[in-house]
Amino acid sequence: MDEVVFAPHLRGFAAFVSASCQVRLNNIEVMADIGVYEAEIGVPQPLLIDVAVDIVPPSKDELSQTFDYTYFRACAIELAAQRILLIETFAMRLAQKCLAHDAVFKAEVRIAKPRAVPGCLAGTCVTLSRSHA
Repeated sequence: MDEVVFAPHLRGFAAFVSASCQVRLNNIEVMADIGVYEAEIGVPQPLLIDVAVDIVPPSKDELSQTFDYTYFRACAIELAAQRILLIETFAMRLAQKCLAHDAVFKAEVRIAKPRAVPGCLAGTCVTLSRSHA
């Protein structure tokens, strides 16, 4: 079989490969006491949450090489039980919880608040990352 060379002009240069694996949990639905307006206080509202985390790819096909990503859903439910004013704060706290896991080096949390603005879907996105040391 012939060798496949994608960039023949780069022969002799060292190749640097960076790999990551993204794990996603989409459409996490929670009811949260969230909002700054008086009419929102004490009135649970739906939030739709997407979490995407970048992890180091597992080196073996074993559960011990990764983590139980339903943990992120549990964190979202835990945060929804607290009184939080801003969805940006909620997203930041959830991203911080994700990033606290050793395997995670980047976390993106998107939150939509369906009842915030009539006729559209308001939301936010927070991304946190840490560099490899």
